[in-house]
Amino acid sequence: MDTPVEDKKPVRRPPFFPKPKKLKAFYIYLEYLIGNAASAMTWPVTSLYLHNYLHQSFFVTGIVLMFGSIVSMVASWAAGLMFDHWRPYHSFLISLFLALFGSLMMFFFHDWPVYTIWLMLLNFGIGMFQTLINSYGSHIAAASPKKFFSNMAIILNIGTVIGTFFGTWIFDKLNIQGMMFLGIIFYLLMLVIAIIFFRIKIRPIAEIPKNKRELHLHYSHLLLAIGALTMMTYLTYQFWETVMSPHMVSLGMTIEQYGYLWTINGIVIIVFQNWVTKVTSNWSLRKSVSIGTMIFAITFPPLIWADKFWEMVIITIVLVIGEMLFSPGTTTWVSQIVPEQFQGQGMAFVSAAISLGRSIGPLYAGIFMDRGWIFALFMSSFVALVLLDGLVFLLGKKQAI
Repeated sequence: MDTPVEDKKPVRRPPFFPKPKKLKAFYIYLEYLIGNAASAMTWPVTSLYLHNYLHQSFFVTGIVLMFGSIVSMVASWAAGLMFDHWRPYHSFLISLFLALFGSLMMFFFHDWPVYTIWLMLLNFGIGMFQTLINSYGSHIAAASPKKFFSNMAIILNIGTVIGTFFGTWIFDKLNIQGMMFLGIIFYLLMLVIAIIFFRIKIRPIAEIPKNKRELHLHYSHLLLAIGALTMMTYLTYQFWETVMSPHMVSLGMTIEQYGYLWTINGIVIIVFQNWVTKVTSNWSLRKSVSIGTMIFAITFPPLIWADKFWEMVIITIVLVIGEMLFSPGTTTWVSQIVPEQFQGQGMAFVSAAISLGRSIGPLYAGIFMDRGWIFALFMSSFVALVLLDGLVFLLGKKQAI
């Protein structure tokens, strides 16, 4: 894969913008950190704002969240196609403009139902951004993608911790307007960084030698299996963001203890992700993904009987160990098996699988929990994960990386 080079076409720039240099990983990490902090400010309070402030039912709130995930999925596909077939730089700026405009409109217009329109626009911009930032990363980190995406996993969690903390605190003090004002500042800062540093040349399909050129991304059985596994892992991960909170309260635990689990989750990933990456540096991606998913899967059966906080802590730590292996592993694997000219669509495929899992997860869990089918919920999740993990392991045997 060729290393991106400077765009040689003459471009008129204001004198205060320095001439762009080759894009460095640092600027991708910085954009990803700010972007995840900005998006993490919104999702923890969306349900609260819709239900408590706009006085919508839980059913309506759930529908809005589901449509938000669907919009993000569509945005991922659009961004992937734009990255591969159009202009990566301009696509990236469009994603940030949409997120900025959505935040600005939510600052001024946040009553029902207009709030949901701007929320969908914000989700569209964020969905595009997530695909495009990974697509840029897959191009500049061709030499060591496993290390790059492991670092991205750490940055994702740091951004989530920062965004969740400041977002909830500011929302409590200054309501929705204060939170969206901070979001506007974040997206403006990202836009400035993008304008200055992200103007690099990515070879369009027309410049790929004809003997290596393909018109459409071929979705192999392995790629589809990885997508299904990714979807299922994030579907089941949603249980912790939705039904586990009331489930723990029903067992006599507190909301504060539930919050501690997320703090533990973030700390473990931030502290140990690089160490896990070094220890498994000689592992194939097939091995990392398969073992990580199996570790992740075995945490669900114990949830059937766990009724003490210390048990939840142990389960959370084991779950995070699995997440540290499969989460960066699946993204890296897709970047390796997808041809150079389709990196945008490859990253869009991963983002869409994640969004699909997140949109189905709350509905899937709600159906089981409303009927008290706790055993069926967690055992079905375990079985589905193991079966899909086995399928990926077998299909990846011929293409182990």
